[in-house]
Amino acid sequence: MLKSFVTLADSLHFGFASQTLNLSQPALTKQIKRLEDDLGAPLFRRDRHGTELTELGRYFLGEARPLVEQAERVFSQGKRAARGEVGRLAIGYSFSTVETVSRVLPRFRERFPEVEVALHDLSSAEQMKRLLEGSLQAGFVRLPVQAGLAHRRLLSDRLALVVPRALAPTIKGFEAPALDALQALPFLMLQRSRAPGLHDHIVRFCASRRFEPRFVQHANESLTILSLVGAGLGVSIMHESALQSPGDKVVCLPIQDADARWDVGLTWRDAGVDSIVANFVASFADLLPHADATEDVLTPAL
Repeated sequence: MLKSFVTLADSLHFGFASQTLNLSQPALTKQIKRLEDDLGAPLFRRDRHGTELTELGRYFLGEARPLVEQAERVFSQGKRAARGEVGRLAIGYSFSTVETVSRVLPRFRERFPEVEVALHDLSSAEQMKRLLEGSLQAGFVRLPVQAGLAHRRLLSDRLALVVPRALAPTIKGFEAPALDALQALPFLMLQRSRAPGLHDHIVRFCASRRFEPRFVQHANESLTILSLVGAGLGVSIMHESALQSPGDKVVCLPIQDADARWDVGLTWRDAGVDSIVANFVASFADLLPHADATEDVLTPAL
């Protein structure tokens, strides 16, 4: 009723006000009469010359207008929130998915600048645990995912042998002829606490080839490993997506074996998908054209 009152007070014409409000004139008249009855005094003076505000009407207009404007702002923001245009999004990522996140997240922020994105550096296993608990809304993980989670495969990654450029002429890859030479060199690895999934994958892969380096040196960052390899202080196996700009002192040799590959995906809780998550997933489908679009079609939960 307050909106009807303010609209009529602005135009002082029942016909114009009813059209603006998309109401019939009798319905508008009934609303104003009810408001006047509740207040116990008339808000408008009506005669053959037209309609004008009473003293009460002028006072009441000053009080009512800010409330109507605030209600309209709240309703407008509510509709934007329902469309996923405002709000907060908690996203998990792991060490081996950083490159994927960094490629696309800035463009999502351009599309939805009023969505506050909070990033959490977590292992894939921890992300899936928190997604199921509800403290994360989406995550970038090594596939497969746990039951209760939906996902979209984004890309494949693989292991790559990283050697000093000086050794490149003699070491062509992680193959039998080169294994003896590689085992004699210090082997550089990320700390397991930094990337448990990647670390365990490398350990399993090396064990399956009976590759046992004589000395293992651990580091916390991939850039540190690349610097050490470039200085001739060892060799390493890393994920290829982290080797886009390795520098001119190292050579990266992708490992072609099937068990050196894995899929990276975007995952979210299967039940109760909200509009922000739906928009986020759709953005990755648009911006990563090779993402698997056949796995899940999202309908926001209302």
